[in-house]
Amino acid sequence: MLGKKSTIGIYDCIEGQFRMLDKFPFIVGCMGNADWQVPGGEGWEGACMVKKSGNAFRIVPNKKGDERLLVNGGPFAEPFNVEDDEVCTLQFMGYPLVVFAGKDPKSWADQIQKGQWILANGRTGTDYAQCSRYEILEKIQEFGADLSECAIKPVGLDVPFWVVHLVEFLQRPEEEEEEEEALYQEEIVIDPDRGEFTCPTCWLKFDRADVLSIAVHEDLRGDRKLGEDAMLRFVPTEFNSKGQAMDAMGLPTTDVACAHCHRKLPPGFMDVSHHIFSIVGAPSAGKSYYLSVLVRQLQRTLFREFGIAFRDADPSCNAILNSMKNRLFAGSSSADAMLIKTQLEGEMYERLQRHDRVVALPRPFIFSLSDPRGTGHDCSLIFYDNAGEHFEPGITNEESPGTLHVASSSGIFFLFDPVASPEFRRALKGHEDPQFSMEGSGKRLDQQDTIMAELEIRVKQNQNISIADKIDVPVAVMIGKCDILRDQLDWERILWPIKDKKLDLDIVEKNSEILREFMMDMHPSIVANSEALSRNVRYFPVSPFGHSPERVELDGQKYIAPDPDKLDPVMVEVPTLWVLHHVEPELLPVVSGS
Repeated sequence: MLGKKSTIGIYDCIEGQFRMLDKFPFIVGCMGNADWQVPGGEGWEGACMVKKSGNAFRIVPNKKGDERLLVNGGPFAEPFNVEDDEVCTLQFMGYPLVVFAGKDPKSWADQIQKGQWILANGRTGTDYAQCSRYEILEKIQEFGADLSECAIKPVGLDVPFWVVHLVEFLQRPEEEEEEEEALYQEEIVIDPDRGEFTCPTCWLKFDRADVLSIAVHEDLRGDRKLGEDAMLRFVPTEFNSKGQAMDAMGLPTTDVACAHCHRKLPPGFMDVSHHIFSIVGAPSAGKSYYLSVLVRQLQRTLFREFGIAFRDADPSCNAILNSMKNRLFAGSSSADAMLIKTQLEGEMYERLQRHDRVVALPRPFIFSLSDPRGTGHDCSLIFYDNAGEHFEPGITNEESPGTLHVASSSGIFFLFDPVASPEFRRALKGHEDPQFSMEGSGKRLDQQDTIMAELEIRVKQNQNISIADKIDVPVAVMIGKCDILRDQLDWERILWPIKDKKLDLDIVEKNSEILREFMMDMHPSIVANSEALSRNVRYFPVSPFGHSPERVELDGQKYIAPDPDKLDPVMVEVPTLWVLHHVEPELLPVVSGS
C-alpha cells in the first residue's frame, strides 16, 4: 500500500485562514493576479510562486533579494526548498504567513489559537508572556525588552517572527478599535416580547441570532450589565472549524448568554424545548421543602416507572437546590434538615438588569428529561422557589418582577397550606402537629385566596387578555401537608395514579373530584379563584414530609423541621406528571378509559 503523498498548505496568522494548495505554480503576494492576496504597500507588487517538483516544494521570489519579502525572517536570493514535515514563515512587508509541507499540513494549522501569541526573546528563547496581537507592543514596554531582540510565535506553533518586521500590524487602527468596542459593547435592540426562546431568568424573548457568546480569555472581562468581574458577552462574528464562536483573543467559546439580562444560559439551551413550571404559595406554605422533595421524587419515579432520566441541566446553577435536597434527606436530625425560609433578597435570588433596571429575580433550577425511546421528545423543566411575599398585593412588577415567570409558565402549581386557613384550623383543633401550636401560627393572616386572585390578575395583565377570559395553561392546586388531613379526607378513595408504567388519567380525575369537593366545603374561594384563572384545573393531595415535623431551636429562634429518618413523601410528583402529560404528550405514557 502506497504511503500518503506530501502536500503543502498556507496559514494566515492575522486572519486565521488556512488553505491547502492544489494547483501549481501557486502565486502568493500583493499582485492583482495572485492566487492568495496579501496586503502590501503602495506601488509594491511583491510576490512569490510555490512550485512542485515530484514530492518536493520550492518557494521562488519574483524579485531576488527583496528585503520586503522574507522567508524564515530573512530575504532570499535563490529559490527556497520546503522540506517534508517542515514549517517555515513567509512575510510580505511584515504580513505573517506560515507554510506547512508534509502528509497532513491541516493538522498543524488546527493547533494554532487564532489571535494568541507568545512574546519571547528571539536570541535567548526566553518567553515573556502570552497575549493578543494588539497587546504585544505594550508588553514589550512593560518588560523593558529590546524591540530588536523580540520575537512572537502563534500559540500552538513553535515558529517565530521578529517583531521589528511586524510593528505596523501590531498597532491597533483607531477605526478598528471603535468597531471592536461597538461589537462588544453596543446595546442590542431586539423586541423582548418576540422570539423563538424565552430566557429562564428574565423571561424576555429572543431569537437564535440574538444569543450572545461569553468570552473565555481572562483579559476579556467587564460586561456592561454584569459588572467588571464578569466575562464579556458579545455578538459572535468569527467561528472555528467546529462552529464555535471565537472571542476577541481568538479563543473558542462554549457558553452563551441571554441577549437581554446577559445571564449564562444552560448547556444545550437551544437544542430542546423548555417549560417553566411555576410554584406559587403564601409565605411559610413550605414551597422550599416541596421543591427539594419534588426533585428527588421526580428523579426516582420518572426513571423507575417510565424509564425517563431526570437530570441536572445546569449543575452549577442547581447547586443551591441540590444542597437543600441533600440537607433534607441526608441530615441526621431535624436541625440538620431545616431549610431557612426563602427571603425576598435571599440566596435564591440574584440581582440582574431587566428593562434597564436592576431587580431581584429568582434563580431558575433547570432539569432535563430524556426520552428513553429516542423519539426526539427530550425537554427541560424550569422551576422557581419564589418568596410568597412577592405575590402579595402591593408588590409591583416594575420594582420587583420576580413573579413574572407565571405569565410564561407551561404549568402553574399553587401550594395551599391548610395550617394557615382558619377553617382548617377549626376542623383540626386539638391536632398534635406542632405547626398548630408554634408561637404566632394562630395569628397568621390567611392571604391564600388573595394571592390566588393576585396571581390571576398578574397572569392576565402580562398576557394582555381580558380579566373575564381564562388561560389554557394547566393549574395544579396542591393541598399541602395532607398527612394531617387523613381523618378529614376519605383517604381510602384516593389512589396512586401510576398503573402498569402509565399515568392513569381517570384516577387523577377521580382524586381531583374528591379534593375539589373537600375544598368547596373548607375553602371555596380557592376553587373559585383557580377556576377563574384557567380552564384546566385539577386538585392534588401532597405532603413533602409524610409526617408531622418537630420543633427546632436555632440561635434563639424557634422553627419546625422534618425528621430525616421519617421522611415519607406523599404524591408530591403527581401534579408535575399531570402537567408534563399536557406539555409533552408524547413523552409520558398515559391511559384513560374516557
